[in-house]
Amino acid sequence: MGPVLSWAPKRDVFLRRSLMLGMATFAILAGVGLIASSLLELPLAWVLPVGALLTLGFLVDDILRWRTYKFDRWQISDGHLLHEDRDGSVSIPLGDIRKVMTRIGNRVVVELASGQRITLRYLPFPTETAEQIRDRLPRPV
Repeated sequence: MGPVLSWAPKRDVFLRRSLMLGMATFAILAGVGLIASSLLELPLAWVLPVGALLTLGFLVDDILRWRTYKFDRWQISDGHLLHEDRDGSVSIPLGDIRKVMTRIGNRVVVELASGQRITLRYLPFPTETAEQIRDRLPRPV
């Protein structure tokens, strides 16, 4: 069967992602504000404060989501993918997993035979995690 594999979200991955998305969000909002100001002949003084306030709102939303996901623990043991969080634990038989994919933002998406998708978030090495899960899946005969 092999050793038990375990993964958990990492704070530095969350912080890096939030910083990058915050900077991109602010740049886009400021660009839209500058274009709107020039087209509508409005003063430019409102652009930066409003862009910063809206960006702060997005960052607060990210922080609230992190408070939930930081307790997630994933592990493969005894032919099951186990997920533990504050609400309890779930055991998914490896035979029920159809596909394992990586996505932007350090996420691994596990697709089940039922079509349901489960996301492992804020992982430091999502490609390696996906490969480790794929290696443990039962081989078709």
